Amino acid sequence: MKKGVVVLVWIMLVSLIYVVPSDAADKADSVKIGVVDMQKVLLESKGGKDAKVQFETEMTEKKKSVAEKEGILKKLRSEIAKGGITDAEKKEKEDTFQKEARELRRLREEAEAGLKEMDKTITSKLLGEIRDVITKVGEEGKYTIILEKDASVLYMPDSINMTSKVIENYDKQKAKK
Repeated sequence: MKKGVVVLVWIMLVSLIYVVPSDAADKADSVKIGVVDMQKVLLESKGGKDAKVQFETEMTEKKKSVAEKEGILKKLRSEIAKGGITDAEKKEKEDTFQKEARELRRLREEAEAGLKEMDKTITSKLLGEIRDVITKVGEEGKYTIILEKDASVLYMPDSINMTSKVIENYDKQKAKK
């Protein structure tokens, strides 16, 4: 679908340039195209870096919880394997081990789901903010169209790449908050 939209936009753009009547040739010369590398904006902007730190902090906390639970399981496993305990104690420790193993699986699944949801939420928020900045830059710069770099752009001169301008404006916006 995304490629279809890009192809449609390119067809419309080519139509503007080549099919317009000769008296509109001056208007075709005023077509201004910009390209933004969204991945670079996400990785290099202050907002993107802050989000990465926030996500990594949450991930570290979740890993710590999982590691603690794994430590409990290792301790139980060694107590069971060590021997010198009655069958009743061994059965009780094995039951506890099974319960803790189930809890560990649940904890891992919850951590993974929570991190995926957090990533989705943060990325969605960042993309919305970045799109607002791109719109503002596009309006101020009087761009006809702004494309995402990875949207099947086979060639582009560096002169139309406005990624650094978007990062700069996004960082300024984040600094105000």
